[in-house]
Amino acid sequence: MTRTKKYLIAVSVLIVLVLTASIFKSSTYSSHASIEIEAPVNFVFNAINNLSYQEDWNAKSSLDTSYHVHCGDNTIGKGVHCDYLSQQYGDGIISILTSIPNDSIMITEESSKHNPKQYQYKLISIHDKSTKITLTGSSESGWITNLWNFIHKWKLKKHLKHQLDNLKVFVLERYKLDIYNDFKIETTSLDQKYYLIQKANINISNIEEYYTQNISALYQTALENNLGVTGMPCALFYNWDKSLGKTDMAAALPVLSEMSIAGTQSAKLSPGTALKLEYTGEKRNIRKAHRAIEDYMLDHYLKSSFPVVEEYMTSPVQEPDPTKWVTNIYYYVSEQQH
Repeated sequence: MTRTKKYLIAVSVLIVLVLTASIFKSSTYSSHASIEIEAPVNFVFNAINNLSYQEDWNAKSSLDTSYHVHCGDNTIGKGVHCDYLSQQYGDGIISILTSIPNDSIMITEESSKHNPKQYQYKLISIHDKSTKITLTGSSESGWITNLWNFIHKWKLKKHLKHQLDNLKVFVLERYKLDIYNDFKIETTSLDQKYYLIQKANINISNIEEYYTQNISALYQTALENNLGVTGMPCALFYNWDKSLGKTDMAAALPVLSEMSIAGTQSAKLSPGTALKLEYTGEKRNIRKAHRAIEDYMLDHYLKSSFPVVEEYMTSPVQEPDPTKWVTNIYYYVSEQQH
């Protein structure tokens, strides 16, 4: 037998052994990692349970600048899903399979480049201000590649640790600093307020047009009736129905007292506790600021009462650049049982 034949036989035997080993070896693999975060369990749960924030703390986002998540209106809880784009990891879908409040969440990722992965987040409240998270990730490898599942497991574990580190930073910024969506949220006490208003049920797409037309008319009414305007102009939102694309809103001028003037209405807001956020920029992007307050209320077990107030601190006449316009947003809030 020649040396070449011996080599061919040896290689053939090796191939058979490799194929046999691959057939009998499991293709599934998993890894886990844990971390403790000095924040209440509901803060951690809410951060994971809202897919719109995957872009803020998912490990893929910090490793690939092209990673972006695109969600619909509903981003919270079991059954929701979002699309994501990534040059490095491939495009895909991220979904919440199960969601048990303040206990556990199962998330799955389906990618165009890799086999689907599942992530099980298990939360344990250490005490009122500390939470332990155990994150288990699992996936499947292909035929032959399952022989080096130990490498897949090592890479997955590294990814899980990175993800938990990012999540910790995200949660602590909210819990320790009251920063949501890059906005600082404050709690303030508001005195009783009176407004001269024009109120109507309008299409959400017509908010700016309605406000501009009616706030000018209110200023003219105040001037004609020698009314003292006590602050900056506002918009009051009494409801918000995105499914119908409608809102009950009012253009409003703050005045000294309640009054009755033909062609206008009046509004009185009682003293109360409110959340305040200062937003700088174009009004078309202000929804991000409102979502920040909504997330804050969810974390702190607060409920709001209408109207929501937008106070416009910048005059477009004096400052034509809309990116510099300042709006104070106020939500009247009270505690709710949990």
